[in-house]
Amino acid sequence: MNPILKKSIGIITGIVIGFVFIFSAISKLPTLEQFGWTIVETTHMSWALAEWGARLLIGIELLIGVFFVFRLYVKKYTIPASIFLLITFTIYLFMVLKTQGNDGNCGCFGEVITMTPIQSIIKNVALILLIVFLYFFTFEWELKQKNLSFALCIFTLITPFLWSPPESIYINEKEKELNQPIPLSILYQSENNPPPQVELRKGKHVLLFLSLTCKYCKKAAKRVRIMKEQHPEIPFYAILNGESSDLETFMRETRMSNIPYSMFNGADEYTQMSGGYTLPSIKWVQDTTVIKEPNYITLNENEIIQWLKENK
Repeated sequence: MNPILKKSIGIITGIVIGFVFIFSAISKLPTLEQFGWTIVETTHMSWALAEWGARLLIGIELLIGVFFVFRLYVKKYTIPASIFLLITFTIYLFMVLKTQGNDGNCGCFGEVITMTPIQSIIKNVALILLIVFLYFFTFEWELKQKNLSFALCIFTLITPFLWSPPESIYINEKEKELNQPIPLSILYQSENNPPPQVELRKGKHVLLFLSLTCKYCKKAAKRVRIMKEQHPEIPFYAILNGESSDLETFMRETRMSNIPYSMFNGADEYTQMSGGYTLPSIKWVQDTTVIKEPNYITLNENEIIQWLKENK
């Protein structure tokens, strides 16, 4: 083959592959938090380890893309690393298939391009074949300034951490015990809302006050749903506010079918129970007393389980 044609094929193929990796990494950045949660759900990894792992994977993906575009260490490092990463993602996608089925968006391109797990597996296989093809047509540049290569590696790897720092790096004060009353009788005395099928005024419950259209409430619902899957013994109960026409969309997006819930409308009464207009509101409740009020990020299943064991 003509050397110029061979070199041109190598350059174009490398740029195409590189931009796929770069686009895949950048498209995940806005949904980094939920990518980490999906890792927890699929692998049962701890929340803290998953959020660091998610950012590291995206950083590696970005690094590989940059190295492909600029043809740096292609045969020595970039091609082996890219194939290994794609195989890792493919194994992860098979785990998603097993736990969640082929419905919905796998998140491989964030929310920018919706792909099912099977579609993404096919994409990964095609990309691996293209990378193998590139091996026979590529040439690479070696940066004479090794420090520049090192700096490029560090910059790309830390980009996801700078974009969205892991929540675990923040020191969150342990929530204080509140021991405040909550007027749960409102749920059972309302003329316009059916009462819960569960008696929430007795025993211990973790109550979730969520709006059907609030994006942070949807995040809270997703996180709690994962916790419930892993710890069915936690007595979560959701009190949802909003139009009934929005319920189907909320359930489809959050897949919160494993959490019992009641619909409740009436702004004044709802805010009396939730404690204000800021949602989501999560409350550890014993009888009709609020014990703690964590947010959806600091909500810790181990602390809840320990609380449930107390005074038994």
